[in-house]
Parts: sequence; C-alpha cells; structure tokens
Amino acid sequence: MKNVLDHKLTQFIAAIFILLSVYIIIYPPEIDFFRKSAEFAVHLMFGLLVLSLLLLVFNQKKLMFISMLACGFLAFYLKTASNSNLILPQINNLPKLKVAHFNLSSFDAYDPNFKKQILATESDVISFQEYTPDWQSYIGTQLDEIYPYSYTMVRIDLFGMAIYSKKEIIDVQVFDYKKIPNLDVTIHTGYQDVHLISSYIAPPSINSKKLNAKEHLQLIAQRINAIESPTITLGDFNQVYWSTDLNFFRDQTKLNNSRRNINITTKVPYDHIFYSQLLECIGFSELKNEEQNHLGIVGTFQAKSAITNPAILRTIGQVNEIN
Repeated sequence: MKNVLDHKLTQFIAAIFILLSVYIIIYPPEIDFFRKSAEFAVHLMFGLLVLSLLLLVFNQKKLMFISMLACGFLAFYLKTASNSNLILPQINNLPKLKVAHFNLSSFDAYDPNFKKQILATESDVISFQEYTPDWQSYIGTQLDEIYPYSYTMVRIDLFGMAIYSKKEIIDVQVFDYKKIPNLDVTIHTGYQDVHLISSYIAPPSINSKKLNAKEHLQLIAQRINAIESPTITLGDFNQVYWSTDLNFFRDQTKLNNSRRNINITTKVPYDHIFYSQLLECIGFSELKNEEQNHLGIVGTFQAKSAITNPAILRTIGQVNEIN
C-alpha cells in the first residue's frame, strides 16, 4: 500500500480527486446527481478528516496536508452557511417572537399526539405547510382557542399553507410564483411589526423548466428587499442550507440562518428559518417525536437594541409624534 502511494502519479490523481470532490460539493453542476451529492458535504468533511489521519499513518505528508486543507475549507464553507455567531446573543428586554414551522406530511393523519406536540413548543406563531382540506377541519378545532389569529390557504396539492398566531395579524398578502403561493403575514408583536414570509419551494421531483427553484427564490428575495421592517422567512425549501441557490438567496437578502449545525446521523434538513439583520436569534431547535422522526423546527427571536434598530426608532418616532 505504501509503495503505491509513493508514486507521484498516484499522489497527483489522489490530490485531484480530493480537491475535485470538494469543488463539486460546493459548486455542483446543474445535474440532479451532482446537486443531490451536495447534501453529503458534512459527511465528506468528516471523511476527509479520517483520510488525513490514515495518510499520516502511511507517512504521506503532502496528501495529508491537501486532505486537511480540503477538510478545513469545507468546514469553513459550512460554518459560513449556518449561523455564524459563536455564542448566542444576550437576551434583552425587547419583545420576543417564538416561531415554529411544520410540514404536515411529517404527522400521521389525526395523530392523537398532534395537539400535544404542537403546544409543547409554546410558540407565538405556528406555520403549517402541505395544508390540505383534511387538515383544515382537524387543526382548526385543535388550535383556535389558543391561537385566535389565523390565515389559511387550503389546497389539495403540496402548496397549501396556514399561519396560526397568538399575536395580532394585521395584514396578509399573497404573492405567487407560477401559481405557487407565498404568504407575507405582518404580525404585531406589541412593540413593532414583523413580516413573516412562508414559502414552499417545489421539490426536484416536480421541478422542471416551468418551475425553477432559483427563480422562485429570486422572487422571494425581491419581496424581502422591499421590506423595511424585521423579517422572518421560513418554509420547506427542499434544499440543504449550504446549497448554491440558498447561499445566493441569502447573499441577495442579507438574511441570517437560524440553524447552527446538523446531526449527520439523521436525514439532512430541508426546512429552514432565516431572519433579517434587525432581529437576533436567541434559540433554535429541531422537533422530533418519540421515534426520533423529524417533525419541524422552532426559533426564538428578539428585536435588536433600539439604538441600532431603525425599525424601532421609526416606531418610537411615530409614538412621539402622536403624543
């Protein structure tokens, strides 16, 4: 084995293979196979780390250095795509908003534990997607008393959605991407208004020339960039958060990612919560049932200090004018 690795041609081919694998993960070609392979970026990172240790055992220092460099670069790339704060922001005295998101396909129809699992999040706002007529009749009776404000869009396909809120919903606007609805819900937190945008990006299985994830994300980005108030964007994006499309989307909107890491032993997440620069994420978690199956996600947000938050300053100014 060592004799084979000592050949310069073998070392050259191995180095090219290592670097090319990282490049394809970060910049996958527009081919389904390669785009799907990008989901294994975390697994590749740990694989490169193990490979580096093996190369050290065989005294292949050049290849070990290349493998470690590739591992480090991939780790940096993944960290910049996740929440980049090393520690959570300090909790301040400004309003908090706890938001949960669920895809109803994660639940069994009429699950007796449904209400218990939803209410256990103690969320102020709950987002549902794949909201069908069957779920409408069931959820309404379960949550109406606790979540008095709601907006539902019932559909028989994948694109039905609903928002249930303990806080007042003061405005709802729907904007479509090729007949796929996106909700822009304005919620009054008691101190300022927060826009919550719920979107469902069509999965690759039904994507085509007529439905393009990048185009859909660009439409959402245009909407977000026109909003001056704090904004939370959530939903099932059917892509990992380090995908090329979502990285470009976040670059366009300057949104932050709520998620700090993932568990490589479970299925990679497709549901995400992003938030604008006027907010801080002080908590994020994935929700699972007793069988450890993924149910949804929940994030807790607070307004930034009034000194650095122009949205709050505008609100204060309006109050002073009224007084």
